[in-house]
Amino acid sequence: MRLKSLEIKGFKSFADKTVLNFDEGITGVIGPNGCGKSNIIDSIRWVIGEQKISHLRSENLESLVFNGSKTRSASGLAEVSLTFENTRNLLPTEFNTVTVTRKFYKSGESEYRLNDVQCRLKDIQNLFMDTGVSTDSYAIIELGMVDEIIKDKENSRRRMLEQAAGITIYKTRKKEAKQKLDATEQDLARIEDLLFEINNQLKSLENQAKKAEKYYEIKKEYREVSIELAKASLEGFNHTWRDLNAQSEAEIDKKIRLEAEIANEEAVIEQEKVGFIEKERALQSMQHEFNDLLQTLRTKENDKNLASQRLNFLKEKENSLQEFLNKSEGQLKGIEEGIEFTQLQVGEEAGKLESLQQQLEDLKEATEERRKVFDEKRSHVDSLRSENLNMQRNQFEAEKKVAIADNSIRNLEQSIARLEEEQEVRTSQLKQLEEEHITKEEELESRQRDLRQLQEQHERTKEQILEAQGEMERLRQELAGESRKLDAKKNEYDLLKSLIDSMEGYPESVKFLHKNPNWNHTAPILSDIIYVKEEFRAAVENVLEPYLNYYVVNDLQEGLQAVHLLDANKKGKANFFLLDKLNGNVEPAAHQPEGSIPAMQVIEVDPQYRQLAEHLLGQVFIAENEDALANSNGSIVLEKHGKYVKGKYSLTGGSVGIFEGKKIGRAKNLEKLYEQIQVQERIVNELKAAIQEKHNEVVSYNEQLKETAIKQAQEDINRLTNLVFSLQNKIENLHGMKSTSQNRLEELQINLENTTASISGTREEWQQLVAQLNEVREKLQAAEGDYKSAESQYHSALASYNEFNLQVTRQQSKITALTQELEFKRNQLTGLRTQIETNASQLKQTVENITESAETLEAAENGLVDLMRKKEEAEKVLNETDQAYYNLRNTLNEKESELRHKTKEREMLEHLLTEIKDRLNELKLQLAGMKERLNVEFRINLDDIIDQPRTGEVPTEELQEKSDRMKKRLENLGEVNPTAIEAFQEMKKRYEFILEQKNDLVTAKDSLLQTIQEVEATANQQFLDTFNRVRDNFQKVFKALFTEDDTADMVLENPENLAETSIDIIAKPKGKRPSSITQLSGGEKTLTATALLFAIYLIKPAPFCILDEVDAPLDDANVGKFTNMIRKFSEESQFIIVTHNKMTMSSVDVIYGVTMQEPGVSKLVPVDFRSLN
Repeated sequence: MRLKSLEIKGFKSFADKTVLNFDEGITGVIGPNGCGKSNIIDSIRWVIGEQKISHLRSENLESLVFNGSKTRSASGLAEVSLTFENTRNLLPTEFNTVTVTRKFYKSGESEYRLNDVQCRLKDIQNLFMDTGVSTDSYAIIELGMVDEIIKDKENSRRRMLEQAAGITIYKTRKKEAKQKLDATEQDLARIEDLLFEINNQLKSLENQAKKAEKYYEIKKEYREVSIELAKASLEGFNHTWRDLNAQSEAEIDKKIRLEAEIANEEAVIEQEKVGFIEKERALQSMQHEFNDLLQTLRTKENDKNLASQRLNFLKEKENSLQEFLNKSEGQLKGIEEGIEFTQLQVGEEAGKLESLQQQLEDLKEATEERRKVFDEKRSHVDSLRSENLNMQRNQFEAEKKVAIADNSIRNLEQSIARLEEEQEVRTSQLKQLEEEHITKEEELESRQRDLRQLQEQHERTKEQILEAQGEMERLRQELAGESRKLDAKKNEYDLLKSLIDSMEGYPESVKFLHKNPNWNHTAPILSDIIYVKEEFRAAVENVLEPYLNYYVVNDLQEGLQAVHLLDANKKGKANFFLLDKLNGNVEPAAHQPEGSIPAMQVIEVDPQYRQLAEHLLGQVFIAENEDALANSNGSIVLEKHGKYVKGKYSLTGGSVGIFEGKKIGRAKNLEKLYEQIQVQERIVNELKAAIQEKHNEVVSYNEQLKETAIKQAQEDINRLTNLVFSLQNKIENLHGMKSTSQNRLEELQINLENTTASISGTREEWQQLVAQLNEVREKLQAAEGDYKSAESQYHSALASYNEFNLQVTRQQSKITALTQELEFKRNQLTGLRTQIETNASQLKQTVENITESAETLEAAENGLVDLMRKKEEAEKVLNETDQAYYNLRNTLNEKESELRHKTKEREMLEHLLTEIKDRLNELKLQLAGMKERLNVEFRINLDDIIDQPRTGEVPTEELQEKSDRMKKRLENLGEVNPTAIEAFQEMKKRYEFILEQKNDLVTAKDSLLQTIQEVEATANQQFLDTFNRVRDNFQKVFKALFTEDDTADMVLENPENLAETSIDIIAKPKGKRPSSITQLSGGEKTLTATALLFAIYLIKPAPFCILDEVDAPLDDANVGKFTNMIRKFSEESQFIIVTHNKMTMSSVDVIYGVTMQEPGVSKLVPVDFRSLN
């Protein structure tokens, strides 16, 4: 199978249709970060069925669809197609070319297609099963998966080996078989429940069939009595019906007369109401006019108050304006005087400013001259300081050289002494290490011998475990069988106990006495005191059936007490055996027919009931065959299985019911079952104890198998090996160090001689520089004195200038403030004059408004007097009209009260008529009830017997009592199923059918268990074989990627459980002893994971392999090994490598460059290196 092409459209950043063609060899995918390289890998994962969206580096399926860019709109569909050439027929299909397509629409719809035919995800998974191609196979390896392999996340190592072993199909078959097994066990449990339920129903149906005949006999008599009772009841209905009809007609006539009187009075009242409404409207009109007059009066009063308030306001305003005008004359005079004074101040201060400015200019010239002298002195000092600094630096450098040389000489002398001392120490250490090396080698050989002995013991313990496990499995199977027996006994016990507690199959009278606290609770029922052996139960029950419901009491008094209770509570009848009447009565011995045994020999009964059993069964014998029937001589002979009962003059027999023999001896059988359960529980507990003992034995062996001693020996061997290796390295290192130290000693002696010779010239140079530096320092000291004197004179002149300049600035600020004050006063004067003119105008207008308001107030007061007079007149007329209205309303109320009295009388007549009607309806209902009861109970139509004469003269009360008594007997019998016999046969057939289904399910369960064991055995063997082969390959490939001195291994952590065991990887590059492979460097981890991958490829190469930036942690040397290995395996598999490494790029055959010329849209640029070569 070969990967042919990949077609992407609308998937992530690939907006346009993009095709990658894959040839044999190695294909590279390169490009800058973020260009969409890994989207190609994601598309391959997605098309072969990846369901975890996180593995596709997305949040949801919608984010897989191209979402648009600045220049492109979003796509509505993501589509990826992967095409294979089925050259080796690895794919289970007849096609040579297979194309797998997956589509997802943004609307949420998705589909898979196989050669453009729609299919399911399961079809895709089945297609690639055990081909090495899947979403989690070793065909797609990312850099993050290297860490997963190293850390064995989610058992990734085992998963890769399972794919290589080709046992995925076995695991799938095992999973499907387990699911079928679970379903089968559930079906089996349901059928068990159904059988138990049907079993109970069968018993109930059999009892119902026996009751049916007795029920129909009683019901026939009950039917005849009920018909006669119905005829007697009809005679009284007719007389009552006629009386009620006559009374109803008389009351109806009275009601008609009363209704006529009510109608006349209602007409009169309605006419008077019309006149009353007109008077009411006139009164309302007068009331509205009076209310309007009151509203006008209130309005005029408000106008008057407003006029009065306005007049007062205007007078207050007049006084305020007059007061302001009086005060403003004085204010005008004060402001004008202030303006003249401020003008004089401005002129004086301006003269002072001119004098100060002239003095400031003279000071400025003197300060400038002193600044020039100061600058000259400062430049001279700076020059001398610079020269002094250079001299100091040169002197320091020379001094430092001398100090360094002296220190070097001292250090060389110390180093020579230290090296000579170290040489002596190393010679001593070398001797000790060589002695220790010999000792540890001898100890290592001893521990290796111990390990071989422990491994032999380990194999013997394994054999003992297998023997113990086989014995434990046998005990478990035996326990399962005994547990099923125990469950069956317990179920039978629970069922029998529930039957005894509920008294199933006993009459209501027997149940009543059993539950009644007022009677003897210890009195047993006959069926409970006799226990019969299993094979004879049906036979004995047939002969004792008439007496099984009898209570066994001590004397007549106990029996009578029960009879009185039943009579008082109407609970039917019960039967009793009186033990005191049987005492002393000895039954004569009966002749035992040949070929039979006495019934008394097959029963168990307590001593106090022995005589009762003799009375009932003393003349009864059980025959093995029919030959004993001829010689019965009047005795009762039973067939042992209950097929027939032969009496003195009768023979009863036929088929045996499925529940015959289940009623007799229930209590005794319950005790027996309890004893059997105790015995069975002891057996089960003993088996559990034996299993636990074997389990403890296996645990003990497993403790031995934990390989503590072996592991300790291996650890000791590893430790001693490492120690021997370490000692060897130390010895070699000491030899090397000793040689190195000797060479170093010779070098140091030469350096000491050279350094001593070169230091003399440097010391003389340093002394000359010290003398020159002292001369420069003296010149600098003199120049600095002149510089400080010039600096003091300059700063003094500058301070005088700054102080005088400050006085000039203050004078300018003072003049500015006076000018602003003058402008403010002028504006204030202008504003005051304007305000005086405005207020004078307002004062004139206010005087005119006062006159106008006084006239308005006088007119309002005159209008109010006229309105008050009109109000008093209108109020008087309104009161008179109102009084006349209320007199008329009282008269009308008296007439309406009389009318209500007559209406109430009419309602009483209607109520009486309703009662009569109800009684008539009640008679109808009684008749309908009788009709319905006869129809429902007996299928008799009342109309058919209504005219028939009675068959006798029995009183109705006696007929009713007889009917109730028969009905009670039917109720005591309980409900009878008319189809009980037919239903019983059908239920029995169903029971047999379901039992057959149960057997089929048990067979299917056994078959599934065997299938699971076979699949597990095959898968485990294939896994173990593959593991051993991969292990050998891993060790070889590891050395090829590292060096021959490096070691690696693969170990099963739990070899006893091959189905679940994890796989440990041990990798020890030369010179390192990591406790875990997680301690390796990033490159070493990558090479270790690569070694495992190629070890698997040597056994079962995947059709193609995708490596996504796996080479990132590798250095150049390891990249070369990596690419060489890929080139070697490319003969069997196609390789697709996503990389940034230039060396890896140079090893590929075809490169696809991924670019984003257009932002957000990935493009491909293919280059075929083979054509260049």
